Amino acid sequence: MIRKILLATAVAALGTMPAMSEDFVIGAVNAKTGFMASYDAPFMQGVSMYQTEANARGGFLGKYPIELIERDDASDVQKSTVSTAEVMASEKMHAFITSALVPYAVSAGTQALRKDMLAVHTIASQPTIPARLGEGSFLVMMSDAHMGGVYAKFAAQDLKAKTAYLVTSQFDPYTDYLPRYFEEKFVEAGGSVVGNSEFAYDQQEFSTIIASIKALPEEPDVIVAMPFDNDFPVFINQLRAAGIKSAYLGPDVLDQPAVRGLGEVVEGVYYVTMAAPSSSPEAEAFVANYAATYGNEDSVYPAMVGYSFMRMLEKAIESAGTIDPLSVRKAFGELENVKTEIGEVTFKGFGALPNLPVHVMQIQGGEGVHIKSIKLEPSEIPSPRS
Repeated sequence: MIRKILLATAVAALGTMPAMSEDFVIGAVNAKTGFMASYDAPFMQGVSMYQTEANARGGFLGKYPIELIERDDASDVQKSTVSTAEVMASEKMHAFITSALVPYAVSAGTQALRKDMLAVHTIASQPTIPARLGEGSFLVMMSDAHMGGVYAKFAAQDLKAKTAYLVTSQFDPYTDYLPRYFEEKFVEAGGSVVGNSEFAYDQQEFSTIIASIKALPEEPDVIVAMPFDNDFPVFINQLRAAGIKSAYLGPDVLDQPAVRGLGEVVEGVYYVTMAAPSSSPEAEAFVANYAATYGNEDSVYPAMVGYSFMRMLEKAIESAGTIDPLSVRKAFGELENVKTEIGEVTFKGFGALPNLPVHVMQIQGGEGVHIKSIKLEPSEIPSPRS
């Protein structure tokens, strides 16, 4: 009898205890080491910063503690595939973060989508990734098409450019397609592309390209080329040494001290970014917080994107009214004018590619100076190329 009374009392007590909150679990398989680590790792630092801050107030919406399960893919697509499968088999997750490069994003993202969860891809900018993966895959970085459209509008309206010369590389969709996206909208705006050259990754000599530009009847108003940070210093030095003074529209990777410190040769070069500290008090505050936390202000760009993604995710959970993975995924695609550190972000009406302000910057005196922010209309964004 005593045992029955004790059991009944225990059961009654359990019934009066508050229900335990369910954790919101985010899986992440991307690069902490290897060549992609300089992009993926800071993105995840931004995610971790938001996780810490949110969990201090009870988690997402104050009631869903955030658990983050990370694996390093060492910038290796085979390891990414295996590690993702291991995590998926052993853990219940609500959302997943892959690496940025297309093979990694597609391999890991495919596994995430099979479980009806949201999949995002750190700072991937190739607009074809969501199309290849299908419903539930989203970019949180401005796409290559978006950047091309912004540059076209800026060149035509602000620089009053009439002619452009494109330099592309088949090494990566970014280096290949972004100038072509620019061309589509620049020509629509009345501009003319007067020449096009190609370069190879890690090329150390650009004399053929420079000779082609010099052979034109007149210097082009703008040169559009997206070499990565290993090729850019060589190209810009040789370009300016040849006396070519055309305005240069370059890649977003120019926002780093190694490039800005090149001196007079990069003076006046334009680049685009989503992480301009001077663009808003929220962005400025994030930079200060990130530098204090990680001591690495130079990596603020991907970190701010990661932090902003978490803000978008919390808004999607609020809109869904649940943490059911499929419901959250659907709500994410309906986000509209969500205020984040990278600006107001909208997915509704834009598919799986975010529409947000893109900040045009110019290197002046060794610093990146904010020139203006441009938010495009749907018709101003070029169609993704496959």
